[in-house]
Amino acid sequence: MKKRWIFLSIILILALSACASRSVEQSAEMPAYAPVVEESKDAYESAGSAGDQSARESVERLVIKQAYMRVSVGDPTVAMRAVMTMAEGMGGYVVTSNQWNSVDSSGKEYAQTSVTIRVPSERLDEAMQKIREMAADPKSGVLSESVSGQDVTSDYVDSQSRLRNLEAAEQQLVKLLESASDLQYTLDIFRELTSIRSEIEVLKGHIKYLEESAALSSVSVEFVAEASLQPIQIGPWKPSGEAKKAVQALIRTAQKVGTGLIWFAITWVPFLLPIALIVYLIVRSGKKRKAARKAAAELKIQAEPKE
Repeated sequence: MKKRWIFLSIILILALSACASRSVEQSAEMPAYAPVVEESKDAYESAGSAGDQSARESVERLVIKQAYMRVSVGDPTVAMRAVMTMAEGMGGYVVTSNQWNSVDSSGKEYAQTSVTIRVPSERLDEAMQKIREMAADPKSGVLSESVSGQDVTSDYVDSQSRLRNLEAAEQQLVKLLESASDLQYTLDIFRELTSIRSEIEVLKGHIKYLEESAALSSVSVEFVAEASLQPIQIGPWKPSGEAKKAVQALIRTAQKVGTGLIWFAITWVPFLLPIALIVYLIVRSGKKRKAARKAAAELKIQAEPKE
């Protein structure tokens, strides 16, 4: 019973210390564990709210940056491959790449490509400048461009603080587990130790994700053929580029509708046909029974003697 109270008291101290540094009075019934608890308390106080605040001020800010560009080039396929090569040369990598054809109102096809890469954050501006230089027209070739950033410094510092607290709690539980003699007491410690280790693995994965996301910025680029942006000439009339975009959007919508119908026909029709056949047979059988009853009623009327 005494060991059970020792275990619960230490777990309570660890939980309180993970949120903030508070004063904890030692129980008179725990002289053997007093030095361990006092050391843990001092360690957690250094990682309390005041420590986290100073850590946020001293740690270099972690910002996850994402850039998007839409550029017109002479050959979208060549430009896409050039960006992929550039990413690898900068120490980054390619996330995704796509290539498709768009059709204008005259029926002519033009290639379009898109690629998403990750490059070291310190070389993001350099990568974007190289992509700008790929434009067919240096002045108007960059159709759109945007950069966004997410500051995750607070999340990173808080996660590290929680990780330190959990690792300290893990060490204390390991010591208790080594000295435990009662079976139920051992099982309680082992269950709590397993839970803490699971939280530690989750926190480590989250911290690694924040570090990698901040170290490598994302750049998504869409390349369109320069020829596809030239205005359509019908006599003296030159429709604007917005009309052309609307025509392309209509074609894409029609393609999506056609694709949806194909998927519906392949995936759902084989299941719907038997159901429709069963419903048809039930309705048909019902009509036959109704007609038979009606005919029987008429024959009965005809068979009755007339006055």
